Amino acid sequence: MNSAQRSTLWDTLDEYNRRNPESINPPSERIDPDIPGSYFWVIVVTNWQNLHPLVQDVLFIWYKALTRFHQGNHEEELDPKSTEALVYRLNELDSKLRAFDLERGNLEQELSIRDRDFQQLRKITGKREKENIEVQQMLGKSFQEKIMDKQNEIDDKTDLIKELENQILVLQDKLAAGGSVATTPIIETHANSAEIADLNQHIEELKSEVDERTRLLKEVSEKLRLQNDKLKEQSDHINHLKSEVERKDQKIKEIKGLLQG
Repeated sequence: MNSAQRSTLWDTLDEYNRRNPESINPPSERIDPDIPGSYFWVIVVTNWQNLHPLVQDVLFIWYKALTRFHQGNHEEELDPKSTEALVYRLNELDSKLRAFDLERGNLEQELSIRDRDFQQLRKITGKREKENIEVQQMLGKSFQEKIMDKQNEIDDKTDLIKELENQILVLQDKLAAGGSVATTPIIETHANSAEIADLNQHIEELKSEVDERTRLLKEVSEKLRLQNDKLKEQSDHINHLKSEVERKDQKIKEIKGLLQG
């Protein structure tokens, strides 16, 4: 019997029904070179259509199994009730437990640092608030009330300046009228001139005082604004730290719950 007449394994098989209908085509044209037998895969893929359906089915399963195993997913092939599967699962849980424990340590350390910063900021803020209270007690009034008093005082001085300027105009009118009348006493003219000079000097002094009061008012207002801005910034930072602490605390509680579960 020659080779042409000799029967083969495939000749003795009935029509084969594929276990994997997808095996009619190769699962992939590429394979990881580290997989045993990978050098054989190029030949297999090139001649895939010439292979018997049974061989295609077997090679299809072989490729899928080796690829999963090589990628670290071989636990899918384990019997869930087998000792090996239980050991693998325990090792996996132990690895996750160590990761959670490490994360918890990092969170606790970060929480400790946040708490320290929060306490320091609270001390600074408390000191600032204490200083503000002491300043207000020394002044007897709040900054806002002091500013209003200064503003009222400036308004009073401004009204006084206007009144004095009106008096000067009246005196100047009298001098002009006296210059056209020959019988006006000279001594009265000198007296009026001296009075005008005194009034002018008094007005200048009042104007200088008003300018100084205005400058002080602006200075106090600016200091108050800066202080309020700083207090607001500190308050916002404290609220942010509180939110961070609450978030970290919630995260730690979740991790502890997972560890206890």
